[in-house]
Amino acid sequence: MKNTDQQERRKLILGTLLSLILIAFVLFFAVANRQSYTSKERNGTLKTMAEERTVTLVESGRTVWRYWDAGETPAGTDLRQWTLPDYDDSDWKSGTGTFGSEYGRLEKMVNRKAPRNLLNYYLPDQKAIPAYYFRTEFDVGDLGNVQCLTGKIHYDDAVLMYLNGELIYASNVCDGGYSPENPYGSAARVNEVESDSFVISNLHALKPGRNVLAIELHQRDDSSSDIYFDLETLETSSESSRTQPLDLTGLILEQGSESGQVIVNWLTDKKGTYELIWASGDDKRALLSPLGRKLMGGQKTGIGGTFSYHGQLSDLPEGQSFVYQIVDLQHDLRSEAVSFSIQPEQPLTFGFVGDVQIRTEHLEENQADWQKAVDTLIQLRPDVSFILTAGDQVNSSNDEKALKEYQAFRSPAALKQIPMAINIGNHEGNEKLLASQFQRLDKGADYYYEYGDTLFYALNCMDEDTQAHLDKLSQVIARTQPRWIIVTMHYSLFGRKDRSEDEKVIAARKAYAEAFSDLNVDVVLSGHDHVYCRSWLMKGAEATDRAEGLKRRGETLYVSGGTPSGSKYYEIQGEVPEWIAYSIPEQQATVSLITISKNQLILETYSQATQELTDRCEIRK
Repeated sequence: MKNTDQQERRKLILGTLLSLILIAFVLFFAVANRQSYTSKERNGTLKTMAEERTVTLVESGRTVWRYWDAGETPAGTDLRQWTLPDYDDSDWKSGTGTFGSEYGRLEKMVNRKAPRNLLNYYLPDQKAIPAYYFRTEFDVGDLGNVQCLTGKIHYDDAVLMYLNGELIYASNVCDGGYSPENPYGSAARVNEVESDSFVISNLHALKPGRNVLAIELHQRDDSSSDIYFDLETLETSSESSRTQPLDLTGLILEQGSESGQVIVNWLTDKKGTYELIWASGDDKRALLSPLGRKLMGGQKTGIGGTFSYHGQLSDLPEGQSFVYQIVDLQHDLRSEAVSFSIQPEQPLTFGFVGDVQIRTEHLEENQADWQKAVDTLIQLRPDVSFILTAGDQVNSSNDEKALKEYQAFRSPAALKQIPMAINIGNHEGNEKLLASQFQRLDKGADYYYEYGDTLFYALNCMDEDTQAHLDKLSQVIARTQPRWIIVTMHYSLFGRKDRSEDEKVIAARKAYAEAFSDLNVDVVLSGHDHVYCRSWLMKGAEATDRAEGLKRRGETLYVSGGTPSGSKYYEIQGEVPEWIAYSIPEQQATVSLITISKNQLILETYSQATQELTDRCEIRK
């Protein structure tokens, strides 16, 4: 009996222990398997649970992607049809991420690992395939408290992401996006695979039930060495996005290659997917039915945690007003609407200034004076077409100082409405930062633009390959056949002060003066001296006996723009050089207006402080 009782107690204890172990196992299994997706998986689709705080929609190595790497746009589609949920991708390849290729081989590309899936790499002509296409799908239940999508993506070179056919994210894309005629391109060169973490608050396209996610991947150029794609994760989140409204403090317009072209340059500390939209008129309500939309290409500046974005508006008719706006596609945010006008080609009036040269040591004062200079130009001529500077927008090459100085230079609100035409000066030594500020100064190359029958050629005289500059100028003149030719460069070949005898200026004078006459350049606009002056009409390096009036072939007028901000002056020393027809005898800030009609050019220079006319010159041809 005693033994029987002991046996019963042992059975009871053992049963209890087994029950506790079973309960513990069940609890452990439940916790370990409480994931953001159910165990039901089919064709790369993850059926989500709306009640979860975080739900994983896509996960590298688990999600199955359909992909197209045939070297052409998916058959039978327009540019975006393949992104729509009802598109038939049954003949596409499939695989779980990652995807890539280096010259057609599986090489170690990320974290010392090769991609799982080898992408086709070459077209029949051995050029790199320009674009690749990926699709996957996921199911969601009730959207519940989903506030945004978060994720991490790895790519090389440029990537766009669509949800149910709507663009929700893009990175490193070229300005304006892509077309069949332009399938290559990226905002910046990718030397290693880029990794981006992103937040998407624009959930208009997210639907209960089935959703299709589409990825478009682009090569930089046809000789690019590698391609890579991996969407590491895409998750829902109940946390609201903290993105602030779009601030256009860092926005400035830039003159494009012709009168009806304007470039929108924008610096921001928030990386995003931005679209430039525009419409006719000056009423922001017109943006509800815009004339056009363009994806803005963007890149990291590498300085100060800022990103640079560019958008280009082309073929804008003269004499008309327009309104534009920047839209944050990721967060469904809009900037303020800004209006501007394309002025008539004839007569053309533009502003001209010398060295703004904002200095960190006098930042607030210089910024205020530069603002006053811009205001003076607009008050004198509200219809000014653009403002041209002769270089040295800033003083420093130091990253932090130069960034602050450029921000001050960009600060006048009117520069969101009136384009700038920028030249490179000897203080534009921070090439990395300079390229991010103005699209047309990328790589420091010469550039030109036409306004009616006037050619403006911006010559970077900091690059001392003078023959290359002259060859390009000659080719542009031969191709465009302009009536008026205006060259802009930083060094003043025939300036007022002792800097005219600097070694580099003398070398530039010898290299360019005769050539400009041979090419029949009409006017050369310069800076560098911080003193306003103009020459006699020059024949090569020789002064004629005329300062204005009828300009004969081969004669050139040289103008040094002084300084509009008064940030830095040099002491005027020595006698007035024989080539000077007029100069301001004292140190003062000046701005100039130049008006060109068919046979006449009028130069008027004003005091920045008083708006009084200090010089006027007229030439005819």
